[in-house]
Amino acid sequence: MKKLDIKVLYVEDEKILRSIYTKILSDRINKLYVGENGEEGYNLYEKHKPDLIITDIKMPVMSGLEMVRKIKAKDQNIKIVIMSAYGQTEYFMQAIKYGVQGFLLKPVDNKQLFSLINELAQAAILEKRVKYQEVQRRKAEKALKRSEAILKAVNFASEQFLKINYEKETIKKVLQRLGEASEVSRVYIFKNNIYNNRITTSQKFEWVAKNTKPEIDNPELQDFPILDGGFERWVDEFSKGNPIYGLVKDFPESEQEILSSQYILSIVVVPIFVDKLGWGFIGFDDCKTQRIWTSSELKALNTAADIFGAAIHRGEVVEKLKKLNAELEKRVEERTEDLQEEISEHICTEIKLRESEENYRQIFENANDGILLTVNGIINFINPKIYEITGFMPKEAISKPFIDFIHPDYRELVLTNHKKRLKGEKVIDRYDIKAFDKKGNEKWYEIKSNVTSWEGEPAVLTFLTDITTRKKTAEELKELNKHLEKRVKEELKKIEFQQQLLIQKSKLESLGELAAGIAHEINQPLVGISMGLDNILIKSKNNEVTEEYLSTKFNKLFEDIERIRNIINHIRVFSRDQDLTDFEKVNINEVINNALSMVKTQYKNHNVKCTISLNCKDCYTYGNKYKLEQVILNILSNAKYAIDEKENTINDVSYQKQIKIKTYENKNNLFINIEDNGIGIPENDLIKIFDPFFTTKKSEVGTGLGLSIIYGILKEMKGDINVETKLNKHTIMKISLPKL
Repeated sequence: MKKLDIKVLYVEDEKILRSIYTKILSDRINKLYVGENGEEGYNLYEKHKPDLIITDIKMPVMSGLEMVRKIKAKDQNIKIVIMSAYGQTEYFMQAIKYGVQGFLLKPVDNKQLFSLINELAQAAILEKRVKYQEVQRRKAEKALKRSEAILKAVNFASEQFLKINYEKETIKKVLQRLGEASEVSRVYIFKNNIYNNRITTSQKFEWVAKNTKPEIDNPELQDFPILDGGFERWVDEFSKGNPIYGLVKDFPESEQEILSSQYILSIVVVPIFVDKLGWGFIGFDDCKTQRIWTSSELKALNTAADIFGAAIHRGEVVEKLKKLNAELEKRVEERTEDLQEEISEHICTEIKLRESEENYRQIFENANDGILLTVNGIINFINPKIYEITGFMPKEAISKPFIDFIHPDYRELVLTNHKKRLKGEKVIDRYDIKAFDKKGNEKWYEIKSNVTSWEGEPAVLTFLTDITTRKKTAEELKELNKHLEKRVKEELKKIEFQQQLLIQKSKLESLGELAAGIAHEINQPLVGISMGLDNILIKSKNNEVTEEYLSTKFNKLFEDIERIRNIINHIRVFSRDQDLTDFEKVNINEVINNALSMVKTQYKNHNVKCTISLNCKDCYTYGNKYKLEQVILNILSNAKYAIDEKENTINDVSYQKQIKIKTYENKNNLFINIEDNGIGIPENDLIKIFDPFFTTKKSEVGTGLGLSIIYGILKEMKGDINVETKLNKHTIMKISLPKL
């Protein structure tokens, strides 16, 4: 016979019985622990944590019921069978109160005992399997939560760098956000430097968590020789765009020394590229745990490195642009309006009179801008700077229309301004145009013109400045901003999708908690159907069946079948991923009754007194009834947790667990109050209860998503929720919704 793969604790003070059942149970159980009294049994439970306990009632030192009470206080789910020669009602009632699964009177029918053991063993094995799956699910949820936090930090980095650029204070904020999101001990940025073909790297920025030693002032991390320092592997992987990550104890010895001196247990280092060149790297240290990095975390941190690279590139471009603008502004300041007019008049006078030729040459030929004189739109002369910025020799430009050198897109603008200027009308001081150089290339120029006279005719003296480089830099910056904005939008879409998944997951968690109650609701009509069919068979055998009897019975059977169908349909529709826009007229009393139909059996089994007062008459609002039902179920789940916690904390047998549900209305709004007499909420936690992932429950009980999802659904329905609480007294969740 194959033994059951469970641990069983057998407690019996009678030596002969203990010896007999020890032998019998050992043949059927994989691991059996035997105690002589309640105290020894309790100690064995503490040490081995069995799946099933079989115990007598009356024993020396500590009774079996006292032992059961102490064990149940620690583990409500432990399976317990009592074998006793005492059949008094008080013992049986106490056993039921403590949640015992079986009560057998001695002498025990072994067949009945083994059947009960098999049944409870299968239940225990199933529970262990479910717990294991739950642990795996929570691990996945934790990884998802951390990845989502990192993605939010990455989005924060994108927003900060778009708004404020790559500056010291911005970098500190971003590193702190990334460090807190990824739950690491230290985040830092190193910049590479190449001098005499020798690669070194230096730490530039750092954020550290509380109780973590900073390394920003560590002299060993300044101008550190990467290749000579034993980090050839890092250089090779970085050149391929790959990160370095893992447990430091698994790294090559040449790398471990300096990393271990910083108390690093696990690390991720991602290269930063600026304009496709290796600029440096960003690192994440875990000095507390030997952490295994998930692929989603690595992808998120790679994205962070990309954003840093883009921000650094953008910062460098902005700096170059600032320098160019500063130079241009300086030149503009130096070349005042009066000086330009003086130069224009002076040049024309000097040329006309052929006087002071040396002064003319110094001013005209050495000017920083290209200068040309036109009469009736024909170029009369140019200075050497024109050749420098366009490539046209004087003989290639003089006597030709100035407009021929202008880009077709700007000819009309230049002609219009030229005519207005000659008429004495107000014209913009300076503006940008495109023109062709000698090679036919399009180039950008800043143009400024003054009206003068030449040999008695109106003439225009024009100044040209080559701004092609400045324009190109501005275009690159514009393209970079466009790319960053696109990345931010893509990441925000991912977060919205993950939030929708979390809402659906919360529904499925609610159904998981209510599974036992739903099964009971279905079993009741099933029992009715079974008994009805049995009665029909009995009547049929006795030839007592009449048409009226069959009609009555069948109507009752169909009512039970319809009840089962309604329960299943309700659960199916509730669990479906509802369309975000699926809004309709909703009866809040109907929603509350639907929610209660899924928990009333659970409340009854856990001795919860549920008081319902639905005082709304005109009780319709506009929204999604299944999402509102999810709100009610989540609040009821929290209320049940609060009263269960209080029961376990105060250890008062007179305490009656209560939940009250009340609806009422005023002229404009509908109200739903859900009150419990549980442990209440600490004042310091009230402002945080609607934050995503905030929870006061143990990690294996809650994820911190419930109230956050509630808040989002109610805001979507243009409603609100407030909390009134008193520690260890009560909590009232007050929902308001607009009335139709």
